[in-house]
Amino acid sequence: MQSTTRDALLAAASAAVLLVVLAATGSLSVLTRPGAAATGVVTALAVEALFVADTTVAYLWERPAVQVGSALALVVGGVLAVWTADPWLVAAACWGLATYFVLLALLVAGVWESASA
Repeated sequence: MQSTTRDALLAAASAAVLLVVLAATGSLSVLTRPGAAATGVVTALAVEALFVADTTVAYLWERPAVQVGSALALVVGGVLAVWTADPWLVAAACWGLATYFVLLALLVAGVWESASA
């Protein structure tokens, strides 16, 4: 499986679960908060910068346990955040995942090149 396909599947599954959690708790409106959007976008860009810079993060991401573990940690953390903190953390994660999909679309379209691809 190509790395972009694998990463997209993990991101899509994570986003689906987080959106279901927001919906189940009646918190979908939190997605409209500018702070959640800004936090998610900036965080996603910072994480992608770690891959583009070819840091240890990019090397570690190639391990299947890290890939699946990261997706599970995001989902479990999001579920816990909805019930123990403010659901805007989950909304920020959703915005971060949406940003990842925009970057992925740019990569697939040939507009952008990433070291993680």
